[in-house]
Amino acid sequence: MGKRNRVREARRREAELRVSALLEANSRIDARPRAPACFTDFKPEYRDKVEALRSYALRAPEDWRCRIKSRLAGRRFIDLLRFTFARYRVAPHLERVWLDPIEDDFVDRIARPDRRAMRRPGAPDLRRWYLVVAQGGSLYKQEARPYLSKQETHHFLAAPADIASARHAFWYAVARAQVDDVDIARKVARCKVANYSVASTWWKEVARFFARHPYSIDEMDDLVDFLAAAKQEDPAFTLGGRTPAALKRRMEGWHRALRRHAAVSGGAWAGSPLPDVVYEVGKDHKRTIWRIRQIKTGNELFREGERMHHCVASYKWSCMHGYCSIWSMTSEFPIGRVNRGVTMEVRSDGRIVQCRGFANRNPYANEATMAKRWAHEHGLTWALREW
Repeated sequence: MGKRNRVREARRREAELRVSALLEANSRIDARPRAPACFTDFKPEYRDKVEALRSYALRAPEDWRCRIKSRLAGRRFIDLLRFTFARYRVAPHLERVWLDPIEDDFVDRIARPDRRAMRRPGAPDLRRWYLVVAQGGSLYKQEARPYLSKQETHHFLAAPADIASARHAFWYAVARAQVDDVDIARKVARCKVANYSVASTWWKEVARFFARHPYSIDEMDDLVDFLAAAKQEDPAFTLGGRTPAALKRRMEGWHRALRRHAAVSGGAWAGSPLPDVVYEVGKDHKRTIWRIRQIKTGNELFREGERMHHCVASYKWSCMHGYCSIWSMTSEFPIGRVNRGVTMEVRSDGRIVQCRGFANRNPYANEATMAKRWAHEHGLTWALREW
């Protein structure tokens, strides 16, 4: 065989190999799993959902044949549902509950939904909501009344197509019932308030406030964090009578407190060798218990500053380096009721240089008397100055 023939033969074999490789690749593509074309083709988890509500079927699911081009099992399952159960088209977010159950325990609480309670007895099954709407029933009368008003139910069903989940559609509806602006309602639905249960009276109040007083999504997210903390701390906290500006000022004060806490919390120190003391004075109904206790951790120091509304938290560095010690004095009178008392700063040389009560007030006469008694018994010097 001549050189030219050998080159021609090598090229021919190379071309055959390329064709073989291409055919093999195509055969692998064709070997992918077949998309469901009839009811029995679906995985058991899909079929079980239909079987659980078969009594509501308008047509036998076994009669379904795929009517869409998409090969995605989820989309074909939605087509099966429409064939089996629906007389009317339903909002996409309500169809999605068959694929992605809503993360809501439907309990009226301030905290976020408890995942363990999401299947509790009595919790609404949004697949039944789908059936009511798809078959022309009244969603408000049959299912939604405990959670949404009639107007909110209307907006829930008419949520824009970009509201892709039922969870966001709930909060869109609550906000939309308060305002004609669809964009404002969209923002409320996308902020952190949507992380809470739609059954929560408190968070519905918050969502309605946001709708009436528009903020950016970032501002609403910050306010949700603040409002969750405020409501946990004070269950009587309400938005009634508050202006947006006043609420933001409260939030900014909370942020400052968090920064102070981050700056002073944590850490511990040996402190002064002086012991904590308890004094009991008076008799019978006039008996008073005085307690003087040293503060030796950053967390306690921060709590003392918050409780007494003064700047003692800024003394952490001095305490840790032994320049001073901080003492809290409280009184119990009548027995069972603890009064705020005062906070004292004692320098390392034994001088009591500060003794202040709530919001930096001067000590009352009885507080000063007990502080001086303590100082005298432990070799300290009363040498007060201003905070």
